[in-house]
Amino acid sequence: MMKTRWRRLSPAWDALGRANAFGAVLTRADGELGSWQCDEFFATGVADAERFVADLTALAPTVSRARVLDFGCGVGRVTHALAAYFGEAVGVDVAASMIERARALDPERRCSFVLNHARDLTCFESGAFTVVYSRLVLQHIRPALVRRYVPELVRVLAPGGVLMFQLPDAIGVDPERGAPFLRRLKRLVPWSVVVGWRLLKCRLSGPTEVSQMTMFGLPAADVLALIAGAGGRVLDVRADDSHGCDRVRGFEYWVTR
Repeated sequence: MMKTRWRRLSPAWDALGRANAFGAVLTRADGELGSWQCDEFFATGVADAERFVADLTALAPTVSRARVLDFGCGVGRVTHALAAYFGEAVGVDVAASMIERARALDPERRCSFVLNHARDLTCFESGAFTVVYSRLVLQHIRPALVRRYVPELVRVLAPGGVLMFQLPDAIGVDPERGAPFLRRLKRLVPWSVVVGWRLLKCRLSGPTEVSQMTMFGLPAADVLALIAGAGGRVLDVRADDSHGCDRVRGFEYWVTR
C-alpha cells in the first residue's frame, strides 16, 4: 500500500511540473493558471518569505539562520527568497521536472536543490537544518505519507531550531478508506494512464485542468501527537486559510526541539 501510493506521487508531480510548473505550484487568485509571468510568480515567493521571517523573528528571535530547508520546494518560488535571509537555502522536492526548473531559474547558484524519491528525508542527516519551512505541500500528500514526513521534518531540525509547516484539518474522507471495490479498481489502473488522461484533458480544455489536484488533511490532534512522538515541542499553532476551503480549518504548526 505505502509503496503503491509513493510510486504514484512522484510521476504525478513530475508530469504536472512539465505541463505547467508555475500553475502546479501556485494557483492564481483569478484562477488563470497559464498566465503567470516569471517575475510576478517569484514576487509571491518574496512576499511569503518576508512574512515567514517576520513571524519567525517574533516567535524565536535568537534562532540560528545558518541553514534553511524548503520542503516541497517546487521550482524554488520561496527557496530563492529565503536565500536572502539564511546562510544556506536548500530546497527538496519529489518531482525531477520541478528540481530541473528550480536549478535553471537560479543561475547564480544561491540555493541548493535536492531531488528526493524516498519516502523519508534520509537524504539529510538528523539536525541538519536550523530552520525548516513547508507551505502548500503536505495538503497534497496522502495522510499515510504525511504521518511519515512530519516526524522526518522534526528529525532534520537542529536542536533549538524552528520548523513551520502548514496543513489543513481532515478534508472529507481519505480515499484509502473508501469503498473496497473502488480501491481495488483504482489499483488496476496504471498511474501513467491516470496522469496521461489528466494531461490530455489539460490540452483539450486548457491549463486549469492541471490545477484539479487532490487535497488532504490530518486532524490537528494527530499532527500534535506526531510532533510529540518525534521529540518536537510545539511553540504555536495558528489558524491558516491558505488551503482555500472555508469549510475546513487549517493550521500553521510552529515547532522546536
